[in-house]
Formats: sequence, C-alpha cells, structure tokens
Amino acid sequence: MSKALISTLLATAVLASSCASAQDYFAGVTVAKGGELTFRNPLNGNTDKDDAGAVFKVYGGYALTDYLALEGGYSQGAKARFDKAALGMASDPTFKLNSFYLAARATHSFNDSWSVFGKLGVARNRYTVANTGNSDRVSSTKPLLGVGIAYNVTKDVALTLEAERLGRTREDGINVSHNTLQLGVKAGF
Repeated sequence: MSKALISTLLATAVLASSCASAQDYFAGVTVAKGGELTFRNPLNGNTDKDDAGAVFKVYGGYALTDYLALEGGYSQGAKARFDKAALGMASDPTFKLNSFYLAARATHSFNDSWSVFGKLGVARNRYTVANTGNSDRVSSTKPLLGVGIAYNVTKDVALTLEAERLGRTREDGINVSHNTLQLGVKAGF
C-alpha cells in the first residue's frame, strides 16, 4: 500500500475517534484493485487487456435508523495503459475511471463487533481514454449493488471489506465490467 493511503486511513481513524458519538453521520475511505480492463481499437477490432491500478473511494452518509442509511461516494483510479503494438495504434492508449454514486445501505449487527451490510443504488461512471488520436469520454449510469462486512475496532471506527458491482459499460471500444473488492475504514460521528 502506498504511504498516502496508509496516512489517509490512519488520519480518518484518529479524527473519527475524537468526534462526538451521535452516530447519525458517517464517512469512510476504501482502496480496491482496479481489475482487468479490455480496450478494443474501433478501427481494426484488435483488443488488449491490462490490469488497472488501484481505485480509491471516499464516501459519507446519514443513518436514518440503526438499520438503514443513505450513502453517497466518489471513486477514482483504475489507471491502465494498453499496448499500441497489440492494438495497431500509433501510441499507447491510457484509461482512467471516475464514479459518483448514491445508495441505500441496510445494516444488520450480529453483536457489538461484527455487522454485515448491503447497498442498492445508482452510479454514474465516467471512463476517459486518451492517446487514441483524441481524448474520449464515455459515461454510463448503472445500478450499484454491494455487500460487505464490518468489524468495529472502537465504537466509532470500523474496518470494512465490501464487494461492489457497478455494471458493464460497452461503448466506443470500451468494454468494462466494474466489480471491486474493497478494504476500508468507516468512521461514525
């Protein structure tokens, strides 16, 4: 993990533990492996795959009840570079992702330490591809589905592991199925 990510996670944990414990608001950060991305040259049909860089997400929400919350977030990353020779292009195309989402989050607590949660919402994804002769942006709105587990380190700080599916976008040579397995820290205040 990068030093910036570790510093961000530690700062979130320290700040959250010093906040008031009203528990109505929460915030968190996660990191995920970007996954395998496929790029197709629209002129000749050649394709190339690359393992994308990490995806970082920040999110926040409001707990309506002990079981139901509204959550919104932003993720960025999944940078990838594709081979120009495999694609028959003059330069290596590059790729990156930005995504916003809004979801309902349902939580079930087993005890004071462990809980599971599920998310259902909508995500607006924007994929930017550069070095293809021009810079192309493809946006899509897809359903967001997520499940996860949380371990409460303290009353206000939890470590999370969650899986999210943001759907598949196929357009203009981009064929991306955005599924992530994320590790993170969630803080209530």
